[in-house]
Amino acid sequence: MKRARPILKQPTPQELTDACLGLLRSKFYAGDERGFFQDRRLLLKWVVLFPASWLNARGVTIHGDRYREIFFAVFLQAAANVQSKVKYRPAYLRQVIQSHFRIHGEDYYEAAKTTRNLAEQTLQLLGKAAPAAADPVRDLALAAKLIKTPVRGSKKEFKKPVIKQADLF
Repeated sequence: MKRARPILKQPTPQELTDACLGLLRSKFYAGDERGFFQDRRLLLKWVVLFPASWLNARGVTIHGDRYREIFFAVFLQAAANVQSKVKYRPAYLRQVIQSHFRIHGEDYYEAAKTTRNLAEQTLQLLGKAAPAAADPVRDLALAAKLIKTPVRGSKKEFKKPVIKQADLF
């Protein structure tokens, strides 16, 4: 009789965002449904998609379950340590996640880099090509780029120099 191995199912980006938003809703918006839905867009942009953008900018990725685990650990600890009423929750939660990645981000980077290298070396030893599996963290990072607000530039437009016929010779 063969022993059944647990299969790690990679969660979809929708499942990840729903789980993260669900945690924020239950811990920081309990009883304030209206406030949650008003802040939902900013929570996605500033809080839920920040770790994916941070990891993608460094060229690494992690399993979706690990992403959820990190996110839950950060915000369960933040919910336990809140001592007073927060004035503007999206900004507070953004500060929490950015502060956590400022302190622990290099640890996550090193772990992701080491795991990726070990997997690539193992596949090379076996003589198999790396599988093209779905990566929800990269998908979340792409979603963060899509909802990023464009930065306004100055109203002055740079004029291109006019090329005259005499300048060509």
